[in-house]
Amino acid sequence: MEINTRLITEDEYITTAWSGGKTTQLFIYPEEADYSRRNFKFRLSSATVESEKSEFTKLEGVYRFITPLDGQLKLTHNHIQYIDLQPFEVYEFDGNKDTVSFGKVRDFNLMLRSGAEGKLDSICINKEQLFVEEINGDFKEFFYFIYACSKDVSVDVDGKGYNINQFQTLLIKVESECVLNIKISSMGNADILAAKIYIW
Repeated sequence: MEINTRLITEDEYITTAWSGGKTTQLFIYPEEADYSRRNFKFRLSSATVESEKSEFTKLEGVYRFITPLDGQLKLTHNHIQYIDLQPFEVYEFDGNKDTVSFGKVRDFNLMLRSGAEGKLDSICINKEQLFVEEINGDFKEFFYFIYACSKDVSVDVDGKGYNINQFQTLLIKVESECVLNIKISSMGNADILAAKIYIW
């Protein structure tokens, strides 16, 4: 079993403007993909919503996960039903839907296109927590990302340790079936986001 890991720091992120604020790309796959050309399989990003009311960019063929990081975010697809998201509450939806948001927040996004499947989990670490991930199936690559939202955390991946500062991202990649043992430690409570993506 080969486990490839990489710490992605803030100076590697790419920040651009969108209609409601700024978006910071943490990772895109393939890494040579261009978000504006929509030729990616998945993308991790964090965006600021700087207007009280914003219209999301429609993304045909993209499935999205979103969570606010520092405030309440209200979303609607039809102006009849509304979704009120508290910090670190994850919501998933079809990126091609008309979507309007209310509230000035910073959020976190996982976008998936055809050939990629995954999920985004919000986890509060209380000093130390162990995760056992069974990676199986007929996949090409599996990615596991840990994003430190609120404070620094320490991560042990099958006996190899990493220190992740706040707003940094740890990438873990495997290309064959295995069991990942991941231990995350913090000084007191710490909020993290964990994204898991299979490439088929």
